[in-house]
Amino acid sequence: MKKFLIAFIILAVVGGAAWFVLFRPERISQETLTQDFETHRQAYEDIALYLKDHKITTEITDIPIAGNNYDGVVYEDSDEYRAFMDGVMEIMSEDHDAIISDGRTVEFVYHSTGGKLCKLCGSVIFNGVNTVEGKVTVPLTTDGWHLYIVRG
Repeated sequence: MKKFLIAFIILAVVGGAAWFVLFRPERISQETLTQDFETHRQAYEDIALYLKDHKITTEITDIPIAGNNYDGVVYEDSDEYRAFMDGVMEIMSEDHDAIISDGRTVEFVYHSTGGKLCKLCGSVIFNGVNTVEGKVTVPLTTDGWHLYIVRG
């Protein structure tokens, strides 16, 4: 009986670990990303418009730290810049891995939470037009905001 109990415990631990690594459910969905966009819309807009208006190419992967600048982003004493930095702080403290800008398109990349067999990659994209080149997206608004989800 003791061997059976030990085998059962080992099987339960291995099975739980396998489920966690392979089959853990993903939090990224069209509904959750749309809700997050609506909740933080002002921050998204402040960041996207600043990067697009200034034609800044950059990849932001962490929250702002005093004295630390992002590549391509130059400090300026303006309300627009402060709104941009506040927006970066708000967005990057949520479930985001990166904010990527090429000067025309800004992509807000979400952190994937699913297991290896359930992994999804999601992002909110702003480019100011109705389509995103090279990606099949769902429009979030009529003014150039898109939702992009792909199996990762």
